Amino acid sequence: MCAGCLLIGDLLFEPEALSDWLPFLLEKGIRAEVFRPGTDDLHLSLQRAYQQVRQEDGLSTILAAGTGCDCALALAGQLPVDRLALIHPLDWQGRGGMADRLKPIRRYARRGASFCVADILILPGLHTAPELVEDWEKALCNSRVSKLETSEDMWTNRKEVLKLAVYRFLIEGLPPKSLAQNSEMCIIYG
Repeated sequence: MCAGCLLIGDLLFEPEALSDWLPFLLEKGIRAEVFRPGTDDLHLSLQRAYQQVRQEDGLSTILAAGTGCDCALALAGQLPVDRLALIHPLDWQGRGGMADRLKPIRRYARRGASFCVADILILPGLHTAPELVEDWEKALCNSRVSKLETSEDMWTNRKEVLKLAVYRFLIEGLPPKSLAQNSEMCIIYG
C-alpha cells in the first residue's frame, strides 16, 4: 500500500525537529516531505505541502511535533487525513515573529478539532502535564486517540524503537503496545 506523510516540526522552536525521521520513512517506502514554512500564508503553505504527499489511492498521514501539532490538526480538520502522530503537543504562549503566524492556525485547529476524524497517536514529552494530554483528547472527540507513554531512554538511546512504533501506527493504524521502560524489556515487548 502506498503512503504519504508530511512532517511538521515545531515551527516556533525547532522547525527541523523531524528531519531525522525523513530518511527512516523514505527507507520504509513512505512518500515523505519535511514542511518548511515560507513567507506565504502559513495555512496555504501547509495545505500545498500536504497535497504534495497526499495519496489518493493509499494512506495520507502527518507526523508533527510541538507547535506543528496544531498545524497538523488544522489540516486534519479540513482535508482527508487518515492518521496523525503528534509528538509533544504544546499549550504554548509565543510572542512575536512566527508565534504571530501560528496564532490563527492554533485557534482554527482548536475550534475545528471536533471535525478531525483521523486516527491519532499522541506521544507526550517527558515533562508534559497529564492535563494537557487530557485537553487534547477531549478536543479530539470524534477521533480514535491513542497515547504512548515513553521513558527518557526511549528518546535518547532507543529512538529507532520509537520510530518503528510510530511507523507501525501510521501504516497499520494499530495503537502501539506500551514501550518498555528499559532496554532489557524490549525483548518482551518488542
